[in-house]
Amino acid sequence: MRVIRRWAPYVALSLILAVAAGYGWYRMSDTGKGWRYEDSLKSFCEGLIPYEESAGLTGKNGSALSRDYRASGSEGDYDSCTVASLDITIGRIPDSARDTGSPEVFDRLDEMSADLPPIPLGGGWRGYTDVVTTATVLTCDNKDGAVVVTAGDDSVDDNSVDDPYDADDMERAHGVAELVAATAVRAAENWGCEAKAGGRIPRLPVPAGWGSPVDAAGTCAGLPLRDQDWVEYVMDAPASGTAPLERCVLGEINEGGQPLLRLEAAFGPYAQRLRSDAPDSDTFKNGAGGSEGSYWATARCPGDGPRAVFQIYPSSDVHIDTKADEIAGKAFVAFAEGRVRQHGCTDLTLPSSLS
Repeated sequence: MRVIRRWAPYVALSLILAVAAGYGWYRMSDTGKGWRYEDSLKSFCEGLIPYEESAGLTGKNGSALSRDYRASGSEGDYDSCTVASLDITIGRIPDSARDTGSPEVFDRLDEMSADLPPIPLGGGWRGYTDVVTTATVLTCDNKDGAVVVTAGDDSVDDNSVDDPYDADDMERAHGVAELVAATAVRAAENWGCEAKAGGRIPRLPVPAGWGSPVDAAGTCAGLPLRDQDWVEYVMDAPASGTAPLERCVLGEINEGGQPLLRLEAAFGPYAQRLRSDAPDSDTFKNGAGGSEGSYWATARCPGDGPRAVFQIYPSSDVHIDTKADEIAGKAFVAFAEGRVRQHGCTDLTLPSSLS
């Protein structure tokens, strides 16, 4: 006859209580929360989202990781996932890719503010932020193409004259930039892309407001706007020579500010997004062209397979007469030449009507 020892139930109870306590600690402690969050990241977005840089944005909450989508197409392979309020795209884009018109990775590169010039990330990173959208590019040294990571922040409203971005907005943008940069490094390593990463991202400056057309010191610097009275203000950002996308906005002070002309310099994948495979579209395929205040030019830039694209275009409701076209043409040539110098580009091809 088997004898049940008197102490056996107490041992069993102690084990049950220990397991329950351990489970409670795992569920309730910050350490346990971190472990659970780390486990969630392993199977999310190909494991490319880093723990440290994402934890501050998600609160280590695995439920903040959602919409994990993966696709492969003619424009390259990409992952699209949501981290808290961030819509993140991680893409591998070959140099030969063109915009096919279908909803692929190049559409994500176009999701940005039209009026706030991108601010370079600095720290040796080839990236930018306009607060709503943050991106970085790592060009592969050992193979054709680049890794691109973008993050659109749904929690941030567009910048406005009445409610401009402040230091708190830029602090959040800095955290997003660190996440984007760290994700790009993980993606490059995962996909066998040997690329030079940057270092620590410095504090990001608050975007500049309207500035004088003759005193611009950033991406609008050097434009011949002194002897004219049409353009009344400029909006620009620091000119770093590393950002894959740069812009300058020229406007008039009317009903809270009216953009007249927008200038853009696009490099690497951001230049590729402008080139369409549509048979009826020749824009940006050739070296240069344009008319009536809308022009484009191209150049060969170090480290990039695709030629850089420079363009100027008027707002949809702006009438371009002969005087406005002259101002636009001169501003565009100065802008393109300035971007070419700072980025170390060569073989600038300008429209024949402007050169």
